[in-house]
Amino acid sequence: MTANYYGRSFFERAPDDVARDLIGSLMIVRSKQRNLVARIVETEAYGGSDDPASHAYRGSTPRCAVMFGPAGVLYVYRSYGVHWCMNIVTGPEGLASAVLLRAAEVHVDEERSPASVATTVLLSGPGNLTRGLGITGADDGADVCDVSRGRVTFQRARRPVGPGQIGQTERVGITKGADRLSRFLLIDHPAVSPMRRRTGGVAAAKPSP
Repeated sequence: MTANYYGRSFFERAPDDVARDLIGSLMIVRSKQRNLVARIVETEAYGGSDDPASHAYRGSTPRCAVMFGPAGVLYVYRSYGVHWCMNIVTGPEGLASAVLLRAAEVHVDEERSPASVATTVLLSGPGNLTRGLGITGADDGADVCDVSRGRVTFQRARRPVGPGQIGQTERVGITKGADRLSRFLLIDHPAVSPMRRRTGGVAAAKPSP
């Protein structure tokens, strides 16, 4: 396995820690036509029975069963019947939690198709992110730790995000568990979703232990 790729142990941690450490990381989405490389700039962490905003709050259902499985697996669901939302399962197996990917900047892999590289595309919001990357319900349950065969994988960026560049706020677009500081973002990045309710602003995130 290439050292830069995230293995299972990276995702087998608390969702807030994974959500924070994914900021600035790269997501690679492969297809027959091209490879897309997306830099993650906004995430939200969701727990299980301790988080009323989580799909797993009341236990396993056919919709969220993948959240109770191994870490490093995609949980993709349709939101309000309109767009797909992409999550990565975190924590130990059996204790549901996941990280929602909310925003990224993306470009075509230069090594695969150099003529396609033009300008960076900003994918703001979870629906735009999945649409721009071609993520659908067919990717639900995919293992992002399968580096050799996986369509979607994650790796460390060559230039990691520096201290003080990651912000931490309340999550957006929810009513239950709205005060939980489980949204992480790259401060001042134009793809980051605006706050939709009154908050105390963006605080610098604490490093993961």
